[in-house]
This record gives sequence, structure tokens and C-alpha cells, in this order.
Amino acid sequence: MVELTHLVGVLLALGAAISNASQSLFVRIGTDSGKAYDAVFIVILTNIVVLTPLVLIIYYPEYGLTRLSWLSFIAAGICGTLLGRLLMYTSLEKIGASRTVPIIASWALISTILGVLVLGETLSRIHVAGIVLTVGGVVAIAWETSHENPDNLSRRELVIGLLIPFGAAVAYGSEPIFANFGFAEGTPAPVGLVVKTIAAALGLVLYLRWRRALPNLALSPAKRWFVLAGIANTLFLLGYYVALTIAPVSVVTPIIITNTLFVILFSALFMPQRLERVTGRLVAAAIVVVIGVLLISLYG
Repeated sequence: MVELTHLVGVLLALGAAISNASQSLFVRIGTDSGKAYDAVFIVILTNIVVLTPLVLIIYYPEYGLTRLSWLSFIAAGICGTLLGRLLMYTSLEKIGASRTVPIIASWALISTILGVLVLGETLSRIHVAGIVLTVGGVVAIAWETSHENPDNLSRRELVIGLLIPFGAAVAYGSEPIFANFGFAEGTPAPVGLVVKTIAAALGLVLYLRWRRALPNLALSPAKRWFVLAGIANTLFLLGYYVALTIAPVSVVTPIIITNTLFVILFSALFMPQRLERVTGRLVAAAIVVVIGVLLISLYG
């Protein structure tokens, strides 16, 4: 029975990884003619519509929220769900999914470093090896991106394009630090997930209203891709969290991280070369990043 449960967890995690990779490619296609913040708005809205009723029903009437956990998950939502996604989707638009996703995978490195600095965690030799591999792979991706420049971007545009996914990695890497304080209060992970998603949505609405740029919800070709991205992202979250409840982290995490390789594979198979340019060096660098992140995650 235990082995069957683990098998179900593996299948759920694999489905989650594929969904996460699909989300990135849907956003990449949509931002070819649409806007990154429209993508963030629609994806977060989809998350809320699907996840909130489930959490309200399953955890009623006790949701395990305290004042500290409220604040922690709100901070996690603003930092990771809002800022992280906005930077990620902008990067998908500028340099493509096959380059963005491996760089953002280095969030595990950022999270590990912040865990040492903020939470007093320690580094092992395996951690250090993972950090070296992750940094080396990310540097290789940055080098490949800067030297393969078919759009003839200026050096300044290339630097900005590469800094954006690094910023997303920092935002995503900071999110678990904030969430850790909420989990310590005993708040269930799905409840925290809904709180941080709603906080991100409210923050985005206020920002877009201030800029007078609230999106028109009338469907356009780009927004149809963003809806697909929202569905894929929601499936990812559901699959990931359910998998964690029935299988060990050491089983689920390595499979989730393969989303980076799925992005490379799907880009090579299905995406037009105008949007995604997959090279052998890029594939090799992405594999190095995945190995490094696996070492950091599994031995954390």
C-alpha cells in the first residue's frame, strides 16, 4: 500500500512538473502579443477561483490562522506570487522560457543562502557542491544568451533581460522564508497558499489601478493563452501539494524540478524558433542547474 501511495505521489508530481512547464510556454506565447501583467492578473485570478472554494470547504471551520501567519503569508504573496511572477512573465516575454526557467530554478540557491543568514541554518559539503553547480549552470546560460543575440539587442538590453529572471529567483527564494514563519504557527499549507494568492491579487489590483492599467477581461488571443497558463499553474499547485501529502519530499522534489527540462524539451518540439531557440549548450547548462538544485533541495 505504501509503494502504491508513493507511485500515486510520483504520478501527481510528474503531472505537476509538466503543468508548470506548460504554464511557462503558454505565457511565452501569450506575451508575444499581450502584456506580462495581464498574464499575472489572469493566472492569479484563476488560482483564486479554483483554490479558494476547496480550502474553505476542506478546512472549515478551523483554518489555523494567527496574526503572525496572516502577516507571513501576505508577505510571501507580495514577494513570491506577485513580484516573482511579474518578473518571471516579463522575462519569458524578453528572453524566452528555455532561458528564463533554468535561471529561475536557482531560487533554491537563494532560499538556502537566506535560510543560513535569517534562520540560522547550516551548509553541508553537498550544499556547497550544489551551489557551485547551480551558479556554474546559470552563468553558462547567461553567457549563451548574451552571445546568441539574433534580435541584435544592445548590451544594456541584454543585461536587463538577464537581470529580470535573477530578480524573479530572489523573489521566489525569499517566499519560503516568509512562509516558514506562518507554518511555524501551525497554519496548513493550502490555507497559506490561498492567503498569499489573495494578497498578491489585491496588491496587483491596487498597482494596476494606480497605473490606470487594469486589464479588460474581454478575451483576446493573448488572454486565451493566459487562461490556459492559469489552469496549468493551478493544476501544478494542486498536484504539488497533494503529492506532498502522500509521498516524501525526497520523492516529490526531484520530479517537480524536472519542469526545467520539460520546458527545454517542449520548446524544442513545439515552439517556433522565433520565440524559443534551444541549443546544445543551453540544454547542457540547464541539466547542470537541475543537478545543482537537486543537491540543494534533497539535502536541505
